Amino acid sequence: MPQGKLEVTAGSQALSSTRPRSISGHLVRFAIAGIVIAVLLFLLSRAGSFLVVDDPRPSDAIVVLEGAGDTPGYDRAVLLKSQGDAKTIFLDAGISHDLYGRSEAELAAEYLVRTGQLSTQICQTVSGGLFDEVVDVKRCLDRVGARSAILMTSDFETRRTLDIFHKRLPQYRWSIAAGSTPYHFAEAYWQHRGWAKTVLQEWEDFLWWKLVEQRRKDVVLH
Repeated sequence: MPQGKLEVTAGSQALSSTRPRSISGHLVRFAIAGIVIAVLLFLLSRAGSFLVVDDPRPSDAIVVLEGAGDTPGYDRAVLLKSQGDAKTIFLDAGISHDLYGRSEAELAAEYLVRTGQLSTQICQTVSGGLFDEVVDVKRCLDRVGARSAILMTSDFETRRTLDIFHKRLPQYRWSIAAGSTPYHFAEAYWQHRGWAKTVLQEWEDFLWWKLVEQRRKDVVLH
């Protein structure tokens, strides 16, 4: 056979042998990309529910934090108390800022009188954030000798809140209850613009706590 035909035949065989390898390589890359996308979508779909912890346990007191969703959070605290989960309710309310000439603590006290919830104690707060609110909560719990408490806050803040209290006050026994948005809606957060913004903000706060605030020298209170 002439040399030219041999070269053409050899080249054709080499080209045909590389095509399956090239196709299989593309298929592998597409498969990997598909798996990565599927994993990312799964993680995003759980971004809301990951932030939610709802596991109240019998304790000395219930503390309704400032981020508890106002009335819904307090109402659930009353329900938990009626079920025997705690003897005392503390309602956190600020005294640093006035609304129509009255502080949040004064307005909260008026609400308790109007609704006949006179056994609930106001825990006055002066802090501007959850990290500092821990100091106020400790003061109020120490006032009644409580060594364990159920923390009440809004759904998407529960994981960060529990983590902060465990880290800052390890000498107490903490559990937590979600006081606002129903838990089973957490996985559908992306369907509601307001919830999506809340989840994004809470993830920023959660990462800030983990990466910055948790490393502060004064993180543990005694």
